[in-house]
Amino acid sequence: MGLLDRYIATRFLVNFALIFSVMFLFGVSIQTILNLDAYTSAARAAVDAGQFGSMWTALPTALVDFNAPRVFQFYAYLVGLGSVAAAGFTLVQMVRTRELVAMLAAGISLWRVALSIGMVAVALNLLQLVNGEVLLPRLATRLARDESAILQQSASSFAVKLIQDGEGKLLLAQSFDPLADVATGLLVIERNESGAAVRRIEAARASWDDARNGWVLEQGFVTGRSSPGSGDGREARVDRSEPIDFVATDVSPDAIRARYFRGFAQLLSAQKIAELAAEGGITESDATRLVGQRFAGACVNLLMLMITLPFFLVREPTKMLRPSVFCAAVAVPGLLGSFFVMTVELPLIPSAVGVFLPVALLLPIAAGRIGGLRT
Repeated sequence: MGLLDRYIATRFLVNFALIFSVMFLFGVSIQTILNLDAYTSAARAAVDAGQFGSMWTALPTALVDFNAPRVFQFYAYLVGLGSVAAAGFTLVQMVRTRELVAMLAAGISLWRVALSIGMVAVALNLLQLVNGEVLLPRLATRLARDESAILQQSASSFAVKLIQDGEGKLLLAQSFDPLADVATGLLVIERNESGAAVRRIEAARASWDDARNGWVLEQGFVTGRSSPGSGDGREARVDRSEPIDFVATDVSPDAIRARYFRGFAQLLSAQKIAELAAEGGITESDATRLVGQRFAGACVNLLMLMITLPFFLVREPTKMLRPSVFCAAVAVPGLLGSFFVMTVELPLIPSAVGVFLPVALLLPIAAGRIGGLRT
């Protein structure tokens, strides 16, 4: 990469960082104003518990604790729009300072500018893939928190409603701790092929064992239920309870969190999403869509950047207000519409095809825009 390429790439990257920072701080400011009572209540409770010496330290810590992990989630949402905005600001500055005119006078094509910006945009989208596969899964439990769990490591405990696993067992719990992966008041009902209950497993406390793929029970006992062979199927007897210390099931803590927290599954890695689909936590079509969105989303971001670059790559100095308005009118609906199509389930279209449908639609448009660039 030559000196000119580094100059353009650095300018684009600085503008992206500035735009992202301003948009993130603006979003955090609005969220803080709307939920200021929740922050002050959490800070006051932490001070009363002796975690902090005063509200002057507790309140800023609460703000950072709740919003800092959301930087990575915010990046995932805005890398595409931020790239388009950063490219626009970079090229508008170069038009105003006549740098594009100087490049053309020196025999340097405008393709050189587009290539420098495109290389950085590719790097930003690759960084988003790493973000989605490595960073967001590690922060998933913290990102699933709402304002009631400020200054806590994860969301508050919640009751687990009836869940059916892959073998037909029914599970519910009085409370589930999403940080410790511990369920209290666990109840498991095993059923036969006709759906009738045959065994009832109860435990005061249960913790997940990933190696054994099941729940380790504390104070657990199992009660059998069987029907006499000579009866009509309605008569039944309850056998004596026996102690039990383990129950195998594919209802893992991730499956419980995915059912309870909307959007939790999209914070997981592709491997975890596949495992969650195999466990029945989400459907196969949803898993295909979530994994496909990561690659299709990166393609949409780059294609939309290619579509909007010709608005600013001009050979002669001109007023840039009209191209900027046209760019916003194309980029914002285009990106939002593309991600909407990738998110919803389209009738008669398989998920693997539907998630890449915006890519197929934007590709010829991007090729036409870039091909028609006058350099």
